Amino acid sequence: MPVTVQKQEETGVPAHAAAAMRCPHLGAQYNPFAGPHVANPHPFFEKLRKEEPVTFSPMLNMWLVSRFEDIAAVLKDPARFSNKDMLGSGTHLTDEAKAILAKGHDTRHVLLGMDPPDHTRLRRLMNRGFTAQRINGMSPFILKKAHELVDKFVNDGHADLVEQLAYPLPAYVILGVMGVPEEDVWRIKRWSADWQQLTFEHIPPEKQVEMAKGVMEFQDYCVRLVEDHRKHPREDLISYLVEAEDDGEALTMDELVMAIGASFLSAGHESTTALMANNWKLALEHGLWGALRDNRELVPKFCEEASRFDSVQHAMIRTAREDVVVGGVKIPAGSRMMLLYAAGSRDESLCPHANKLDLTREKVPQHLTYGRGTHFCLGAPLARLQFQLTTNVLLDRLPEPRLLPHQDYGTWQSIVLRQMKHLKVEWNVAPA
Repeated sequence: MPVTVQKQEETGVPAHAAAAMRCPHLGAQYNPFAGPHVANPHPFFEKLRKEEPVTFSPMLNMWLVSRFEDIAAVLKDPARFSNKDMLGSGTHLTDEAKAILAKGHDTRHVLLGMDPPDHTRLRRLMNRGFTAQRINGMSPFILKKAHELVDKFVNDGHADLVEQLAYPLPAYVILGVMGVPEEDVWRIKRWSADWQQLTFEHIPPEKQVEMAKGVMEFQDYCVRLVEDHRKHPREDLISYLVEAEDDGEALTMDELVMAIGASFLSAGHESTTALMANNWKLALEHGLWGALRDNRELVPKFCEEASRFDSVQHAMIRTAREDVVVGGVKIPAGSRMMLLYAAGSRDESLCPHANKLDLTREKVPQHLTYGRGTHFCLGAPLARLQFQLTTNVLLDRLPEPRLLPHQDYGTWQSIVLRQMKHLKVEWNVAPA
């Protein structure tokens, strides 16, 4: 059902509360941070799509939207559905943590939390720097790094493909694109984790101050990067951003820090780590490794089908600017909606037998893993390239890997991203 505007009738109670009371309450069962909805959310998502495609979550104080058509309609309509509350989705910050973060740069300039026309200007400048030529030019570096990392474990007969490959590789790649010293990779990983977790997870109060200080250190580091690239420009993305202008107007320091820190150095590797690890797990679970090894043309198709089948970018947030009806449910102005990408990408309206991982599909439909509309993921081409190149390296060097039985994948989930901490595999090592 398309999204339509409808004013709330007068009920004598707040509009948000009245709408929630009229809505059934499957949403009250949803917990994205623990339990079965983290390990395997899809049975619950299927129930949502069939029974309550739009329902209210008291825990999150958000409306859950689970059908593809409704999600796509919201994403295509930034005039009525705002991104501005996107970055306040997770932790309820303590006063002390807020005071520390208030000393930093203005987070209203993070691309993910912006609306047109401000978003349009900044996205246009970033698109010009993050070109297909720049991305494809990283292929030799990606292959070199992938081989170096695989070299460290290929003769062991076992590895944790998250810890030893999917976790470090995307960080090295985005540092290479940006022009950031490689020796800073682990500091940046720690800082970006602080920023992401404070933004999208529920962090205990006793941990918030130290993490907020980490965010401030990260922002100061980004300022130093800007100053260094101003003095010593080179052929990298930071130098481009420092020099970029739109109608004669350069990016402010707030915009540069948020673009470099939040949009690239932080968001530029976490989701790629999750995508690579989850897709490799699916290939092994579904017995597809041999088919991919024997027919490398299937690798890009598998990347799309696996991403559709089990989207690690499982949700995004929007806020209704006005009273609307979504999926037949009245939602008042100011309400926040959790668009369940992972649910929408398995909607039967999107493709036949959507609950099946199927490499024989004539064409994989355009799923929601990378979003849609004005906020389609800027890094999607680089994520796809890394997956395809690194998967081919593994297919060459680990011809018949097996998942270690009964392992704990350490799956965790924030508001927006589902990720594994471990993916342990073993294989037979050829005699020397």
